[in-house]
Amino acid sequence: MARFIVIESLDGVGKTTLVHNLAAALGGIAMSMPSPAVKPLREQIHSVLGDAKLAHALFYLAIATAEGAKARAAADAGRTVVMDRFLASTLAYAKACGVEADFDALLPALPRPDVSVLLTLNEAERVRRLGARGEMSLADRQSLDPAFRSVVMAELRARCDLEVDVTGADEHEAVRRTIEAVEAYRSS
Repeated sequence: MARFIVIESLDGVGKTTLVHNLAAALGGIAMSMPSPAVKPLREQIHSVLGDAKLAHALFYLAIATAEGAKARAAADAGRTVVMDRFLASTLAYAKACGVEADFDALLPALPRPDVSVLLTLNEAERVRRLGARGEMSLADRQSLDPAFRSVVMAELRARCDLEVDVTGADEHEAVRRTIEAVEAYRSS
């Protein structure tokens, strides 16, 4: 089984729940991007960065680099790490926000997961889940725009190793589908 697994998706698909359940099923640790230590600082950092889209993208790329290094070190030490978002989301959202920078030139220097999984869900169900959350984040609202969502999904599909559709799956079935897909990917 892969040691450093990344789960990517649009908001509202069930990514965070799957990350925690998958880590538990594999006896591993769950990590998120950005880390819990950074999340409370995001609004303040966004305020300081203002409208500088490249600065926002670089901020998230720096966080992904730091968190990825921690995850890679844990995986190399024999731990299984399941990460909630990483480089694919960072680059996909930057592109959808209009950032035009050659981040791909940096990729060889950044930590790499063993496998990145794009989690998908029927769009009507995803929208229902977002609405049930109550107040939507900026990322939630952006993902409702068809043009924005299209760019993000195209980038995620291009950058992820495999795709797992969790439409109609409960939490246990989502874990099973993901484990099977990762095992099939690793054995191919």
